Amino acid sequence: MADVMKKLKEDEALIEYGITDSVVYIFGVTREGVVLRKSVLDSLFWMSMDYMLNLKNVDISTLSTKEFKTFYDHSNRLWSALLEPVYEHVLSKRLIIIPDGVLGYFPFEILTKNSKDPEKLDFKTMPYLLKEFPVSYSYSSTLKYNPYFIKDRKSNDELIAFAPEYEKITGTDSSLRDFHLVNLPNAEQEAVRVKDMWGGKVLIKERATKSNFLKNAKKFNVLHLAMHTLINDTLPMYSKLVFSRSASDTASNMLNTYEVYDLDLNAAMVTLSACNTGTGMLRTGEGIMSLARGFIYAGVPTIVMTLWEVQDRSGSDLMIEYYRYLLDGDPKDIALQKAKLRMLEESPTAKTHPFYWSAYIITGDTQPLISEAGIETWYAFPVVVLIILLVVLFLREKRSGNTN
Repeated sequence: MADVMKKLKEDEALIEYGITDSVVYIFGVTREGVVLRKSVLDSLFWMSMDYMLNLKNVDISTLSTKEFKTFYDHSNRLWSALLEPVYEHVLSKRLIIIPDGVLGYFPFEILTKNSKDPEKLDFKTMPYLLKEFPVSYSYSSTLKYNPYFIKDRKSNDELIAFAPEYEKITGTDSSLRDFHLVNLPNAEQEAVRVKDMWGGKVLIKERATKSNFLKNAKKFNVLHLAMHTLINDTLPMYSKLVFSRSASDTASNMLNTYEVYDLDLNAAMVTLSACNTGTGMLRTGEGIMSLARGFIYAGVPTIVMTLWEVQDRSGSDLMIEYYRYLLDGDPKDIALQKAKLRMLEESPTAKTHPFYWSAYIITGDTQPLISEAGIETWYAFPVVVLIILLVVLFLREKRSGNTN
């Protein structure tokens, strides 16, 4: 822990969990020190945990006002067990969560603090952890600060975005389940908008193939993948990203997780704007065997991933806002926090259930993609151009006057 303390920034706190059926141990680490707390877990805790893990299956159309209080009761109970014991120690910090076991299946941002009048709350006004702390995640403190991720990267404006098409793509996946994939119109708009903001390259429809991904992936600093996945909970190495089908080979549009492990990428960030990219089989001692994990082992220090099936439109809107804040020079965890808060503020109450906005999380490095120096250069560039033009015009006028 002493080594972790040295590596944490002044405004960061790391919270690491160790959970059993009856107790959870909580390490709260900052540069100032370490605290260890313990919470005893009872049947009510596990009832609330079960509720949270099933948020991804909620039928949004049938929700009533009673659900506000139900959600608050469960999320506040988890807050009391998981965060309140170290709350004072990590106050005013950016949180790095290292979950254990089932704690890796839900976003901590949706936990709610104590409220004096919970009967008056709705999904927009809940006292979410999100409203107080930027949050990122890591599989372990060792992986978080692994020197493997410290290598030369491409320049910060090189982005490539993919948004495939899925006309009549049906079949049976490696877990013998039938699937039928439909087009994601908002995913295409998302990829184009992100590229328009950042520059770089966008491959959509028939150009968003697996072969084009493999040809281009190593060349770019940011990879944005807006597409379908096929998740295999039994054989996690066979979970897949689904690209556009090529004309030559019907199987070539599937990128398996085991293939991702073999990639050697230069990207500083991969955004997996697809369903369930952060979920998978829970393996004792190793954690969740997700598709996103493959990109970490491919050398990518930051992954944006999802914990359940995201809604096409709301997910697209959230990602566009996220990139907008990244362009402002915000650290990645703060950029995602701002994007979620803006979505909460501007969406109608019916669209503020955590199902819509909390599935996206960040794991790994949270440094800004654009440095402060880069921002200053960006804003200074037009001024420099204007000065050069004025000097040229002045010299022309002077030369013209001398001639006359």
